[in-house]
Amino acid sequence: MYGCRVWGFEAPGKEYYSIVENLLNAKLQYDASARGYVELELVFNDGKQIDTYRLHREWEKRKKGVNESFLIYKDDELLDNESQSNFINYLLSIIPPDMFNFYFFDGESIADFFLGNGGGKNFKNAFLKLYGLDTLSLMVENFERYFKKKDGSNTAYFAYQEAKKKLTSCEEELENMHEQLKSLENDTDLLQIKLQALHKDYSKSGGVSLSEWKEISANLTKEEAKREEINRWLKEIANHYLPFIIVKKQMQDLLARLEHEQDIKSHKAISEALQEENIQKSLSDFLNEKGIAESSSEEIVQFLRAIFVGSGEQKVLFDLSNSQINRLIAQIYEKIDFEQQLIIKSNKALAASLKTTKRLREQLSASSIDGYEEYSEQKEKIEKDLLDLKLRTEKLVQDITVKDAEKMQLNSEFNKAKEVYEKMLKSKSITELSSRAIGVYTLLEEELIARQGKILQQAFIECFSSIINKDNFIDGIVIDKNINVIPYKFIDVTFLQIENYLQANEKTHFLEMFDTKYLIEINKLRLGEKETIVLPSPITAPFSQGERQVYIMSLYLALLKTSRKDIPFFIDTPFARIDSNHREKIVEEFFNKISNQMFILSTDEEIVGEYKTLVDEKISDRFMLSINDYGNTTVVPAKYFEV
Repeated sequence: MYGCRVWGFEAPGKEYYSIVENLLNAKLQYDASARGYVELELVFNDGKQIDTYRLHREWEKRKKGVNESFLIYKDDELLDNESQSNFINYLLSIIPPDMFNFYFFDGESIADFFLGNGGGKNFKNAFLKLYGLDTLSLMVENFERYFKKKDGSNTAYFAYQEAKKKLTSCEEELENMHEQLKSLENDTDLLQIKLQALHKDYSKSGGVSLSEWKEISANLTKEEAKREEINRWLKEIANHYLPFIIVKKQMQDLLARLEHEQDIKSHKAISEALQEENIQKSLSDFLNEKGIAESSSEEIVQFLRAIFVGSGEQKVLFDLSNSQINRLIAQIYEKIDFEQQLIIKSNKALAASLKTTKRLREQLSASSIDGYEEYSEQKEKIEKDLLDLKLRTEKLVQDITVKDAEKMQLNSEFNKAKEVYEKMLKSKSITELSSRAIGVYTLLEEELIARQGKILQQAFIECFSSIINKDNFIDGIVIDKNINVIPYKFIDVTFLQIENYLQANEKTHFLEMFDTKYLIEINKLRLGEKETIVLPSPITAPFSQGERQVYIMSLYLALLKTSRKDIPFFIDTPFARIDSNHREKIVEEFFNKISNQMFILSTDEEIVGEYKTLVDEKISDRFMLSINDYGNTTVVPAKYFEV
């Protein structure tokens, strides 16, 4: 159908024929004069009549290469060159080659068409062509050519276009950088999960690090030393204090007796001193000096002697000196005052240490450092990869910051150039008619894109809600002025969070893509009329492979429903990466509700069983492709898996 245009060639050439030659089957490869062809019938219904076009593209192998011929028949009549050229132009307008991957997609790589590298451009092309909005771009291009031809000195227009071109280029670069950042963050998350799984598996098998092993052993040794110290202390207490604690009452009686004998010895010493003549004479002289008569002083001395002599005559049990008695009393007080609670605390500490030792021994027994080297190598490699990703992410974030600043500068220059250009557009000069038309059609294109985007957004959420089997996934999509699809969720935002929310979405002008109702809600929140409001928030977290496919298939379905293009659809391995929970809904909502003709290339594990039953009424024919060991393919009509 497309010929060389599939590979981006305007006309057949050496490179194209080389590609074709590689596609020839095994038999033709060795046949010097082989011929092969492919035919395709297209049926068109314009509402008045049905026309059948047969496209016949044939290749003939020659000594110098491959020769191609292309014939078109309308209702079995060969078209002349002019009619054939007109039909090809019409065909390319309704199914252009750059939309080939939209209608001929592989289930395993469907998400890459919109989410992979260049995905934004693919969606933009599909959006414009399916809704017929690319015509406006062609009109603007034609007016631009005319305008340049009529007035090449109009610097305002050229400045505007140049500023717009630079800004668009910068935005595309920034968008690619953000996609790379998402990819790096996704890779980082996957490595983090891998690292956690590695550590979990190693720990589950009892594996510990060398430092952990040493720490457990050191703690075990520490506990054993602690118990040894406690036992030594208890032994010492048992030897030096326990016997005295047992006879504590006797010790107290002994203490009282010793203190009493100390008093006796004191009285005896005083009595003996008073009996000495020089002591008696000194005491009498002292009393006489104080004005006491000699007779009276003699009586006082005799009185004192009588007191101390009487007490000093009591019986002494221990023949000890005063210093020996004092030392013995001190030792008795030490034994009596010993705090018995310390023994209880030491026994508790001993029991706790034994319990800790048991736990450490069990932990040590359950632990192993076998395989630690392999674990360390894998861990080191993952951590090295994580560090590399971190450095690349930091570098990319810096580049994005620089590019953001560049975008702001370019946006400022663009607005200035646009302002000058708009002033120029207000001129009534006839020579500026083309530039006015450019402005009008550009604005019209923006309005139509915005209107069609809202229609698509509503259709998408209906399709997505009917297929997805998850709650709280996404609440909708919004399409910006550059026709980029942004999925979002609704979140609750408080007064304290609103500034962070606005700052996070300021650069992308995210809220401007919605109605003004959210701006009204923000004002109510700021004025204190509400404590919390619900706002849309763009989703940046990566989707799983299954979620991506459901997301993209919903987008496909919404595009087809809203564009109403009756063009055949080719699907290879439709259930790739789709879990069983979503397969039935995809069959019901995608396959059964698309009115377009559809060709499904299925494996024996996809459109079978209950899924085949769901689409039986829509199946008009079946074919089985059988490939033998030599690479030859046999087409068996009216046959399918399980039939």
